[in-house]
This record gives sequence, C-alpha cells and structure tokens, in this order.
Amino acid sequence: MVDEPHRLSEVIARGSLARLRNEAERRRMETAAVRRLLPTEEAAHLVSAATNEAGELTLVMDTPGWAARVRFAVGSLPNARVKIRVAPGGA
Repeated sequence: MVDEPHRLSEVIARGSLARLRNEAERRRMETAAVRRLLPTEEAAHLVSAATNEAGELTLVMDTPGWAARVRFAVGSLPNARVKIRVAPGGA
C-alpha cells in the first residue's frame, strides 16, 4: 500500500519536525527577551540566547569585540550563570 501524499503543513506539525519547530520558536522568544534586557548597542549584536537544562544561559554574539562588551552588561540579566560565545565566522 502506497502512502497518500501529505501537505507540508501536516508533516511539519508532527514528529521530529514539530519538535525542531517548537525549539526554534522557544529560542527565538528567549533571544528576544534577552535583547530587551541588554543595552541597545549590545542587543543589536546578539545572535541567539538559550538556556540549557542546568539553567545556564548561553549568549552568542556576532563578533569577539561585542562578546567582550556584553560580558560587562550581563549584570543586568536575571540569570547569574551566563556563558558568552562568538558565532563562527561572524553572523
């Protein structure tokens, strides 16, 4: 028996693609929330933000220079455990 074709929206709405979509949306929302907490200049250079299972926040900045600057701004964030990373090759 041949499977019936499915709409792309149906395929995306279930299984591993649904989990991937949900994780991407969670990270997008978390990044937006962190941007609101950072100073304007630093926020503009934030590529992404995500909290892991241990509650540690990882910020990914677009350049090493902005990563260094944001290290001084993390005091304004509610999470005491913060890692700062740089996007590979710049963003």
